[in-house]
Amino acid sequence: MGALKALIVLLGLLLSGCASLTPVSQDGPPEPDWQTDAAACHWVWQENDLLGLWSEVCELNTGRWELEWDETQQAFLMLHDGVAQDIVVQVFFLHEPLGLAGLPTRLVAAGYLNNATDCALTPIALRPAPRTMMFYQFMPCDPQAFAPTEDGQVPEPQCGPYGASTHGVRYFITDLRWPDRAIYVDEGQERFLFDARTITPIR
Repeated sequence: MGALKALIVLLGLLLSGCASLTPVSQDGPPEPDWQTDAAACHWVWQENDLLGLWSEVCELNTGRWELEWDETQQAFLMLHDGVAQDIVVQVFFLHEPLGLAGLPTRLVAAGYLNNATDCALTPIALRPAPRTMMFYQFMPCDPQAFAPTEDGQVPEPQCGPYGASTHGVRYFITDLRWPDRAIYVDEGQERFLFDARTITPIR
């Protein structure tokens, strides 16, 4: 079901173009009105020198799940029983004079994008947002990139770990209010334990 949800989202997007816990500040977003499991999860506001967001701490049958800021990677990591699993939100500062155009080269060098595939940083209509905000995905230029394999399996992400995929919803955010950075977001197949709408740059 999760893979099907991600595939439906991606097919729609293709049509649009080839840490310590602190109280939330008065200017921060309100606490989300949903929970993964109301009996096992609670919301916390996480804030560091770069950004803040609302995330859940969950004590599930599978263990404890939570987010933690990693200063070295400038990213929020998903932890399972204290062990890092995935990068779910990551800050990339955009360097002049290239700005956003220089991001692909840096991602390839870091192993986040596949240099062997023809991919384009494509604006997408992900969800309602302020007019200053834009969403992008690295989309394969091959229109058959998301078609099932010959044996009916879901294909691997052709653009690499930070590219568009049927395995989850991954994208980048830019905003005229903070033009010096792009923020990578991985919402997963079902939804990781944070609300992407509450991502708030701090400086």
